[in-house]
Amino acid sequence: MKEKYKVLIVDNEADEALTLKKHLELEGYTADTAKSVAEAFFKVKKEKYHIVLADIAIPEIDGIQLLREIKEYDAMTQVIMMTGNSTMDKILTSLEFGANDYILKPFKSVEYVVTVIEYSLQKLERWRESIIELIK
Repeated sequence: MKEKYKVLIVDNEADEALTLKKHLELEGYTADTAKSVAEAFFKVKKEKYHIVLADIAIPEIDGIQLLREIKEYDAMTQVIMMTGNSTMDKILTSLEFGANDYILKPFKSVEYVVTVIEYSLQKLERWRESIIELIK
C-alpha cells in the first residue's frame, strides 16, 4: 500500500536527504530528493508527489516560498516543513500557507518522521473520500 505514495525530500544537505530517502524506501514508500527549490518545483510539476518534506532553510529561496508555490500548483500535496532553526513565527507562517505539519531537526527518529508522513497520508485520504462523495 505504501508503495503507491510518492515522497519528495527537499533539503540542501544531501547526506541527510539520502539517508531519509533510504529509510522511507525501506518502509515501502517511493522517495526522491531535490537539493534546491528550483529542482523541487520542477519535479513537482513533472510528477505527482503525495508528500513533500521541505527544509525551511534552503539557500536560494525560503522553504515557505516553496510551500506556497506547491500549494498553488496542487493544493492536495501534503507539505511537511523541516528545520533545525525554528521560530514561532516560521511555524505559524508555515501553517498559514498550508503546511500539513512541522518537524524539528535533528529528527527524534526516522520512525517519528514516518509517523508524521502516515498522519499526513491519512488526512489526504480523508480529503479524497470527501471529494468523491461530493461528486457522486
